[in-house]
Amino acid sequence: MNEYQLSRLDIFCLGMTIKGAWAYSEAPDYERMKNALADIARAYPFLSGRYRMNGKTLAWDDGDGALPFSRADLRELSVADVIAKGDDVWSLVPPYDIKGFRNGSAGVFSAVLADLKDGAILFVQCAHALMDGDSFYGLVQDWAAATKGQAFRPRCFGGSPLPLPESISREETTRLVVEKGWIRISPWKMLKMVLGLALRGSSKKTFRLECSQEEITRLKKDSGAGTNAVLSAIAVKHLAARLKGHDSFTILLVADLRGRMEGVEEGFFGNMSQPVVAGRHINAGCGTEELAAMIEKGARTALEPSKVSDNVRLYVSASHYGLPYFFFDAADMNSGNPGTLYINNQLKFRSCELDWGTGFPAYAFPNDLTDMIKFWQPTAGGPVQIIFAGAAASIAAR
Repeated sequence: MNEYQLSRLDIFCLGMTIKGAWAYSEAPDYERMKNALADIARAYPFLSGRYRMNGKTLAWDDGDGALPFSRADLRELSVADVIAKGDDVWSLVPPYDIKGFRNGSAGVFSAVLADLKDGAILFVQCAHALMDGDSFYGLVQDWAAATKGQAFRPRCFGGSPLPLPESISREETTRLVVEKGWIRISPWKMLKMVLGLALRGSSKKTFRLECSQEEITRLKKDSGAGTNAVLSAIAVKHLAARLKGHDSFTILLVADLRGRMEGVEEGFFGNMSQPVVAGRHINAGCGTEELAAMIEKGARTALEPSKVSDNVRLYVSASHYGLPYFFFDAADMNSGNPGTLYINNQLKFRSCELDWGTGFPAYAFPNDLTDMIKFWQPTAGGPVQIIFAGAAASIAAR
């Protein structure tokens, strides 16, 4: 019996599902996919494991068996029909059994290939507690490679490389978080944060803003910033124009810590993403190009390896000791007039290029996790979507 102890980052995602859906004009071969999934099960045996609530661990035996992959009939719908459903596409299949995962009755992985009138749509759903976006999309890419008969290198899954929480004493952790300006979470602020998260989780409303590749290229050239900073600047400017009383913002960017923190290799499988503060009190009244340059500079500073390691160590220790501090104001982020903006760039996963041997998808659907702002590309070479969710969607739609 093998056992994995969930990390602090894993436990934070315990009640969440990470998923993706892809519509294809030419249906992938179900039998080839099924045979290739057996290779994936052998390469990633923990996917058939079961969560143990008492010890917050995942347990599995090597060679536990096939992963769940079923076929469905949706031939009353065309590819155009499912694309038109947008966020409602998830109503076409049963949701992942997250409660079953938490009580140990359901595994980590689930997939369905549904036949359409003129193609197919693939749904993959997994427990977020065992993987972040980099791991999830990497896993599906490995499955696609195996389906095409290509070699793939399994990622490394095992003990968490996060620092031990006891590496800093409670007293020293408290001193450091206060010194670094972390937000003290009062009981009232905690209530606001919980209510905000609950409302954000219950609201599936989104608003999409499309950016052409030509516009992105121009702004990158004029600002000297990368794609993430340019799209972040567009998103911030869009919200700032619709908010009252805010001329500056705290900007958080979700960062992959692989290769940026000591002991965390590029091929690590699990949860290893965390928001970093790209800037506090960033003035959004300037031009988009200038704002993008400021965000780029702030992100580069925040992602210096020494800063990443120090911040993660503090986060792990503060969480372990139950200290009433957090490195950003989550209650403000979830409010109707936020000064804290949370941005998740999902372009790097290249989901729109997932090819099973029949070509790129006609449309790649984003997951429905309630990131405040996320960047997504549904078709290869097409425009990028800035997707606002929850309260931010209502603001962006004004």
